[in-house]
Amino acid sequence: MKKYLSLLLAALMVLTVTACAGGETETDTAKETDAAETIPAETELTADLPDKTYDGAEVMFLTSKCTWSDKYTCFEIYASEMNGQLINDAVYTRNGQVEEILDIRIAETLMVDVHTIARETLIAGDTEFDVVMPYINKGISLATEGLLMDLNTLPYLALEKPWWDQRANENLVISDKIFFTTGDISILDNECTMVMFFNKDMIDQYNLDNPYTLVNEYAWTIDKVGEMSSVVTNDTNGDGKMTEDDTWGLSVAYNAPISFYFGAGERIVVDDGAGGLKFAIGSARCYDVIDKVMTLCYDPLMMSKHTVPKTEFTMVASMFNAGRVMFVTFALSDITDLREAEFEFGILPYPLYDESQTEYNNLISSILVGSTSVPFNNTNTELTGVTLEALAYYSTSTLTPAYYDNALKTRYVRDEESGEMMDIIFATRVYDLGFIYDWGGAGSWVSNVYEGKSVEYVSKWEAIKQKAQTALDEALVNFAALGG
Repeated sequence: MKKYLSLLLAALMVLTVTACAGGETETDTAKETDAAETIPAETELTADLPDKTYDGAEVMFLTSKCTWSDKYTCFEIYASEMNGQLINDAVYTRNGQVEEILDIRIAETLMVDVHTIARETLIAGDTEFDVVMPYINKGISLATEGLLMDLNTLPYLALEKPWWDQRANENLVISDKIFFTTGDISILDNECTMVMFFNKDMIDQYNLDNPYTLVNEYAWTIDKVGEMSSVVTNDTNGDGKMTEDDTWGLSVAYNAPISFYFGAGERIVVDDGAGGLKFAIGSARCYDVIDKVMTLCYDPLMMSKHTVPKTEFTMVASMFNAGRVMFVTFALSDITDLREAEFEFGILPYPLYDESQTEYNNLISSILVGSTSVPFNNTNTELTGVTLEALAYYSTSTLTPAYYDNALKTRYVRDEESGEMMDIIFATRVYDLGFIYDWGGAGSWVSNVYEGKSVEYVSKWEAIKQKAQTALDEALVNFAALGG
């Protein structure tokens, strides 16, 4: 098995937690990798739970149901029974452990438009839901309106522990408060991580550099992607024009440009060093990055050389399965649509800006990631905090290994190297409040440049800069005024 799993098993032995089979999705993995690498063998890492029980109290979660794809419905919180599916059985087993230890009952209300339901019930003073899990981009409005609790104030919730996503906890803080987070308790944060898939046969056929080696040597760059893609693209049927029936080096999905931008180490906002945020857009490096991204993703002179003209997902997936495109830019969840591929394929992180960059960065498509949030009027914060901490902790021995086993064994990834790439990807995921909140249109800036097929990215930023700054300033004032 890959490095992560061996480290995880070692960590679980230290944790003295009984491992069990798990489910059919994913969880945060880089967190445990880091922990396993740094925790001395004699150190016992456990959740700091109280030595008490709660008399069968119910903890109700409000979770999100996706109407157009089951892939994005929350299935990591509740399972009514064992059914032989990896993730379902992992959730059932984990919940059983937590319920027995704490003497509680975990319950779920699965609904469409969770953010709307949460807003309506909370404004009405309803305290039915102990935890609400709206998709992050929708849930931010609940935080803005003061309807969510600062998670730092929740008893027994130890966000610094490795079963909570440290990248999320660092990057989702605003005015020293954190209103939503994720971690091993969740799966969709992994499923919605943006990655690249590649056709191994085409790499061999065209005698190209091994992408895995490039990644490990920090030579996997935007320029390298363009260079390799250009070699492959050709008018296969000889009709003098490039269509989906020909061979392409790269397909660029709608959210690929912003993924390349973040992958290159750029951000929309960064910490200003004084507890606030400031825009990162506008530096010389930022404009160099967006120039490279646009050259790769859209340039009238480069388009015919390597990049599939923008087209629908199902068509690109079909082209990839048929061996007509070498690199595709999808979310990790889209691996299920590649099952018809008869060749070996692998997973890659998004490329670096250049070889001087020291860390890969991989964007989470937060629009479909459920957040862990607690209503401001929660009537039993201790019970809620204890439950969330226990669920996240016990997920490391159930949900996390279940996801890896599922992804590596039953979802058509057939090589150990892809598992190693997943470690890199999960350890370097990007959360950016400017992208999520989209203050003054700043979070949409890269996508708007791409959609407009424009190289006027400087003027496009200058046109919205003041509006964006005003919106950010107002948000910081509002969040500073919110209670815990």
